[in-house]
Amino acid sequence: MLSDSLPDDLILEETFRQVAELDPIDFDQCGDVLKFLTEPNPEQESAEFSDVYYGVYSTVEHIIEENDTVPGRPRLIYFEDEHILLVEKFNSIHEVPFLHLDSIFCPFLYGLHRRDSDYSMYTTVSRVLTLLYASAVPDLSIKMNVVTKNMVHEPKVLAVGECAFAQDTDSVLRKLKYEIACHPEVSMAIMVVIEEHQPYRSPGRMSEAWQMLLQDTLSRSSFLSLQGVAAQSLDQPVVVAGHTWCHLASVRFHVWVRGDEPINIDVDNELLARGTLFPNQDMDAIDTMIAKGMVMMRDYIATVCQKVVPGSNISAIRNSGFTFCPDWDYLLMDLKRAVHETAYDRYRSWYESSP
Repeated sequence: MLSDSLPDDLILEETFRQVAELDPIDFDQCGDVLKFLTEPNPEQESAEFSDVYYGVYSTVEHIIEENDTVPGRPRLIYFEDEHILLVEKFNSIHEVPFLHLDSIFCPFLYGLHRRDSDYSMYTTVSRVLTLLYASAVPDLSIKMNVVTKNMVHEPKVLAVGECAFAQDTDSVLRKLKYEIACHPEVSMAIMVVIEEHQPYRSPGRMSEAWQMLLQDTLSRSSFLSLQGVAAQSLDQPVVVAGHTWCHLASVRFHVWVRGDEPINIDVDNELLARGTLFPNQDMDAIDTMIAKGMVMMRDYIATVCQKVVPGSNISAIRNSGFTFCPDWDYLLMDLKRAVHETAYDRYRSWYESSP
């Protein structure tokens, strides 16, 4: 157990040495990353670190996995050839879009599972992806595995997805490029960009009465009831104590599907669809493109199964019908809930970092 009397830097260093057990690595190189993860920062929800070598990245990852002094479930993206580490703190808004899509993709994929005598085919929706020169935890990764009698064949990646919120969109695009470059078989890539009206800023000096009220470690319901936040619509800001804690501006979708060549997200052509969920709902092109991507995944699964076991009957896969029926209004309701959770999380971060 670490002593509470130690200065912050020494606590971090002791955590580093006790958990990682890698004394030769220079602590100074990962100190900033550990501080970002362990010290409350009301305004900084993502960060990019340069000159981070693989040993430092793997150590930080190990600390996150093994040590409960790191709050939440931060997401790490490491570009080994560039020595760049991207860190995203857990955020409810960031999670919502792909949790909704997961609920659609999972039953669709389950209907394609094959457990014939010659082979078995399984698909998984997960958030782990192995790359050649990077390590990423995507917001969506759909993979397939084919198992024959004595062999597990190399898994294939059918789709990837990323959500950009409170971080630079260019970083998310770069992450998608890495994922596609390492898995050129990807049939569909999805990016959701969620923007606020302005970058979040924690409260400055409040009136003494409000400051005393907010310093009392309010529960989520108490915090949100201060100005009737629970009754507000998604297009209204969450304002408590005269401060805006969260105010969504837009939610936009980008969907790419594969042509004859691997997906190129730098090209704007008929293989790319854009749509807006909020503030005005215009998702028809997205519906069409995601449905097309699902057909491509289905056909690719059939092709791989036939290649692995020549002569196998894949008609059940190819003839499998489906209807893509997203409930975008339900997703908007989930986003409203996530906005309130994010506002409260920001309040707690401000509270915990206040002197």
